Amino acid sequence: MWGYDRRIYAAVKFILFTMAGSVLMLIAIIGLAMVHQQTTGSYSFDLQRLLELNLSPSTQTWFFLAFTVAFAIKVPLFPFHTWLPDAHVEAPTAGSVILAGVLLKMGTYGLVRFAFPLFPHAAVAWAPVLACSRSSASSTGRSSQWCSRT
Repeated sequence: MWGYDRRIYAAVKFILFTMAGSVLMLIAIIGLAMVHQQTTGSYSFDLQRLLELNLSPSTQTWFFLAFTVAFAIKVPLFPFHTWLPDAHVEAPTAGSVILAGVLLKMGTYGLVRFAFPLFPHAAVAWAPVLACSRSSASSTGRSSQWCSRT
């Protein structure tokens, strides 16, 4: 009803990307609850309890990657950004404002609020990759110069 010629294509692409990321994060959250159950004997989705888990580096890496991909779709970081141009071009002005004002910020918030504190060792290990994926969209800058050297 609202939008331009390819609005259905853009909407389906947006839904598929966001649902894929959401399912991946749901699997990771259920996995975290299962690890909590194996460690303490009870299932928990309480963030404070999950922050107290002592996860191995490999477990942290897998959970961190699941959370990061889910939030990278919402930010959107390279290579999960292809839904954004279609959605902004085909959406009416109000829809584009909501995308830019809410959803894009929510992905960054999720990374900072959940992925980094829950999996600190994996976050440090994967920080250069995240910095380079963000700077690949930029034409110039210090981070892109740093990424070309690494």
